[in-house]
Amino acid sequence: MLVLSGCQTVTNSTTPADDLYSKYRAKPNIKAFSIGTNGVAGASWGASSTSEAIDLAQKTCLNSGGLNCSVTEVNGSPVSNLKPVQNKSETVNNYNIVSKGVAYKPNLSIESTGTFVNKNYIITTNEMVDYCSKISFEHSGSLVDTTVVRIDKTNNLVALKSSYASKSWARISERKQTSQGERVYAYGYDQSDLINSKVPTYQGKITDGIISSASGELNDIRVMKITNEINSGNIGGPVIAESGGVVGLVTSLDKDVVKSSMLSIFLNELNIEYTLADEKKHISPSEIAKTAKNYSVPLVCLKEI
Repeated sequence: MLVLSGCQTVTNSTTPADDLYSKYRAKPNIKAFSIGTNGVAGASWGASSTSEAIDLAQKTCLNSGGLNCSVTEVNGSPVSNLKPVQNKSETVNNYNIVSKGVAYKPNLSIESTGTFVNKNYIITTNEMVDYCSKISFEHSGSLVDTTVVRIDKTNNLVALKSSYASKSWARISERKQTSQGERVYAYGYDQSDLINSKVPTYQGKITDGIISSASGELNDIRVMKITNEINSGNIGGPVIAESGGVVGLVTSLDKDVVKSSMLSIFLNELNIEYTLADEKKHISPSEIAKTAKNYSVPLVCLKEI
């Protein structure tokens, strides 16, 4: 039989949270204990799986009035001592995000990359818009808020405004025509070290390839195709020419890329300033990777709890 319990602290020497913790410790597996920053706790025992116990303990803590609740123990062991699990759905993520009084939980199954086009604005694709209550990005171990400025679902483009001012931003290619066979580089982020991290962590990745087709399905001239290795973290991320200019954004795992000509139209309509690339330059792959890392960010999908 599954048992859930939640409580709030009081000014007694022995608090309800202490009593709940004693009950939790005495129960057999499978169980989890969660506590909020305001001392409100929640626990579950008798769950059918570790992931279910974690989820129920979190919900119980939150439903009891806990603020920024986080799982601290599972099956009697501190979270920091837990071994990594193989199934991502059972990963212990010891964090919630509280923004302007609203609690959010990162949904790590949805991945995307954003590209700064000036110090305040980021462009990406629609990947996160339909599924996320809020979109943030990871920067130096913290999550940074963004605001959705405009969505163009027809052309698969989104503009975000960042609460953080970037020191680096991309240069957009102004080419009028796609060159089939041209070498291009894709930059995006892979999730890494997710176990018990307070903030999702990411590793940048660059891949090379060529423009294989100058148009998409049904001869859609807004889109081109590339041969680069692509994973889900590349969605929304930049595709970069040897000049260092961004020639498009990855829109799908099928290696479709919305062209920079569409990016320019989108940004011009929003009156968002951007810098054009010097097409005469030729930059090494290592320099392209270095600059792309500085102006692109891993986006984090937040769901309201």
